Amino acid sequence: MRTKMYKGVESSYFLGVRIDKHTSDTALANIQNILDEKPETGNIAPVYFVNVHSIFLALQHHSLMEQLNYSALTLADGSGLHWAGKLLGEPVVENLNGTDFTPKVLKLAETSGKSVYLLGARESVLNRTISNIEQQFPSLKIAGFHHGYFNTEDEAGIIKDINRSKADILLVGMGSPIQEDWIWRNKEKLKARIGFAVGGLFDFLSGEFPRAPLWMRRSGLEWLYRFFNDPSSKWKRIFVEIPIFLPLIILAHFLPKRIS
Repeated sequence: MRTKMYKGVESSYFLGVRIDKHTSDTALANIQNILDEKPETGNIAPVYFVNVHSIFLALQHHSLMEQLNYSALTLADGSGLHWAGKLLGEPVVENLNGTDFTPKVLKLAETSGKSVYLLGARESVLNRTISNIEQQFPSLKIAGFHHGYFNTEDEAGIIKDINRSKADILLVGMGSPIQEDWIWRNKEKLKARIGFAVGGLFDFLSGEFPRAPLWMRRSGLEWLYRFFNDPSSKWKRIFVEIPIFLPLIILAHFLPKRIS
């Protein structure tokens, strides 16, 4: 693992993937700066949440590795990174999982008069998501939305709709690595200031999937709750990726020829 300074924020590399050492406050301050600054290139600023699964995907897809490492912010998401950081004596500053952190971004947008566009999920889930967001953030401007089940032929029209909406913030929930790649491929076409890859956020905000009890979230055990609620899609992350990840990261740190 090696560290560097990235835009004034210290970062670590887990198996070659950059993780910024943000707290919730410093991440929100950086996001506010991006929203307020005059764009130099017109490119959207990608913000990605990184967990153990993301790192496994990045090791398989070099393009994702590049996208994560050259994004505006990469935020630590999940207990796996927390454990790895403790093992290496470089603890993750704060778990900024997208389900808890993105509502803080929505609150920031509401108070600063910024608008949001939502892209992803099934249409019924997206409609419930918007309804719940409007209840929680009544002054937030939702500039537009589109479900995530579209073809390549529809992409140009969706980008046009996003730009026409003049949204400041774009939330893309289409699963990794599709969502990260979609933002990255279209970063020069999208006029929103900042784009978040939010995974299954809309499923949680809509009530489609329940959140773990608060005590489990505070104890870093939400992964266990999610596994019991959806074992068919989560078993590999729990029983394959994490057991492989921790030894790999220890080897990458201590062997003379580092993996990272």
